[in-house]
Amino acid sequence: MRVLRFLTARALRLSGAATLILFTAAASAQPYQPGHAPVSAGHPVELVVWNRPVITLRARIGETTPAERVERATERIENIPDEELTQTPQALPARVGVLEGLMMFVGTRQVFNILKEDADPESTETLADLGKKTEQKLAEVLAARVAQRSLPLLLRGLALSAVATVMFALAVWALVRFERWTEPRLAAAAERRGGAAARQVSDYVALITRRLAQFAAWATGAFLAYIWLAYVLSQFPYTEPWGDALGEGVRQVVSRVLVGIVESIPNLVTVAIILLIARMIVRLLHGVFIGVETGRLSLFGLQQETAEATRRISTVLVWLFAIIVAYPYIPGSQTDAFRGVSVFVGLMLSLGSAGLVNQVMSGLVVVYARAIRPGEYVKVGETEGLVAEVGLLSTKLVTARKEEITIPNAVMIGEATVNYSRLADKDGAVVSTSVTIGYDSPWRQVQALLCLAANRTEAVRSDPPPRVVQRSLGDFYVEYTLIAHVDQPWQRPAILSELHANIQDAFNEYGVQIMSPHFENQPHAPVLVPKDKWREAPANKD
Repeated sequence: MRVLRFLTARALRLSGAATLILFTAAASAQPYQPGHAPVSAGHPVELVVWNRPVITLRARIGETTPAERVERATERIENIPDEELTQTPQALPARVGVLEGLMMFVGTRQVFNILKEDADPESTETLADLGKKTEQKLAEVLAARVAQRSLPLLLRGLALSAVATVMFALAVWALVRFERWTEPRLAAAAERRGGAAARQVSDYVALITRRLAQFAAWATGAFLAYIWLAYVLSQFPYTEPWGDALGEGVRQVVSRVLVGIVESIPNLVTVAIILLIARMIVRLLHGVFIGVETGRLSLFGLQQETAEATRRISTVLVWLFAIIVAYPYIPGSQTDAFRGVSVFVGLMLSLGSAGLVNQVMSGLVVVYARAIRPGEYVKVGETEGLVAEVGLLSTKLVTARKEEITIPNAVMIGEATVNYSRLADKDGAVVSTSVTIGYDSPWRQVQALLCLAANRTEAVRSDPPPRVVQRSLGDFYVEYTLIAHVDQPWQRPAILSELHANIQDAFNEYGVQIMSPHFENQPHAPVLVPKDKWREAPANKD
C-alpha cells in the first residue's frame, strides 16, 4: 500500500509539472526559453467562489492576466461534478525552469495554478503557507456546495428562518404599538413640565415629540431588520458568508462602542465631577442672589433691582466656564467630526446672534441703569402701563386695557422713559393735564376752576393740594397745567378721565370757554354747554 501511495503521489507531481508546462506554453505568446520567465506582476484579482474568497492571484503569465486566470479557475471549480465534491483539495508543488509554483487539485482534477509571484510581496507568507491556506478555503467552498444539496439542512434553515421572521414581525408590531402608546404621553409630560409656555406652543411640542418617537421607532426597527437579515442569510450555505459579514459588522460596532464606553469612563467621571461642582456653585450663587432680591441679605455693590439679572449672568458664566473646562474630557472631542460640528455651530451662532447680542447688551443697560422695575407704572414712548417683567431681551408692560405689550430692550434705550412710581413716596404719584383758555378769562378764576375740578375728583389727594402753573402765553390763549397727587399711579388713566370730565363741568358751570380746538376768530358768544344740557340723552338724568 505504501508503494501504491508513493507511486500515486509521484504521478500527480509529474502530471502537475506537465500541466504547468502546457499551461505556461499555451498562455504565453512566445515559446518558453530556459532562464526567461514569461511571468510579470499584474493587477491583483481575488478568486471568489460561492461568495467565499479562496485566493488572490497577482501573476500575469505571458498574455494571460490575473483576471483571466480567476475566470478560468472559477469555471473549473463550478464544473466539478457532485460526486467529486467530497475529495480533499491538494496543493502539489511543481517547478519548470525558473517557474515555481503549486498545482491545486481536487481529487485528480486540476483546477488552477499558484505561482510564487502570486504571494503578497509585502507579506512574509511562504508559498507553502499560501498553499495550505488555499486548500482550507477551497475545502470550505466544496463543503458548502455539498451542504447546499442536503435536504435536512435546507429544511432546518427554512424552519429557523420562518421562526426568525415571525419573531421579527412580532417585534415590529410591538414597537409600533409602543410608539403609539408613548407618543401622547410624552407630549402630555412635556406640556405639563413646560407649564404655560408649553401650552402656548402645544402643537409644536406635540409635533417635535411625535417626530422623536417616530425616529426612535424607525431606528430600532432598522436595527432589528439588520439582525433578522444577518440571521436568515447565515442559515444557508450559499448566503452564509453574507450573513457572517453582516453579523461581524454588528459585533464590531458593538465591540467598538463597548470598548469606547469602557475607555471613556475616566473622562466621563471627570466631566461629571466638573458639572457637579458647577451645579453646586450655581445653587450657592442662586441662594445668595435670591436673598439679595428678597431683601433678606445685603451685599456691597449689589442692588435689589439688579440681583435677578446678576444671578442669571453669573449662572451662564459658571456653566460656560464648566463646559470649557470639561470640553477636552468629552468622548470624541478630539475627532475631526466633533471639531467640524463645533466650528459649524460656532459659525451659525456668530452669524445669527448679532441682533441677539444687541438686545442682551441693551437689556443689561436697562437692568443696571435701574430706570424701571417690575410693579412700577411707566411710560415708554407712546406706551403707558405697569411693568410686568424686565428681561435681558425685552420688557413687558400691561396697559390699562389689560394688554401686554413687549418692548425690545434696544427700543427701550432709544426712547424716553417716564417713571410715575419711582418718586411716589409719601406725597403720592403726580398726574397732570393742560388746558388752553383765552385772555378774556381771568387767570385767577381759571386756576380756581382747575383746583375745583381736582377736588371733585375722588382719587386726587387733598394733601398736598393741587396746584396750577401757566406753561405759556400764546397768541390766542394761555396754557394752564394742573398738577395733582394720587395714591395709585397704575390708576392714572382712569383718574385723568374723571379729572377731565370734572374740568369740563366746572368750566361750563362758570361760563369759561376752553380754547381747544383753537379758533382763528374770537366767537361772538362763548362756546359753552349750559348746565341744563349736561345730561342730554342718552346720558343719565339722575
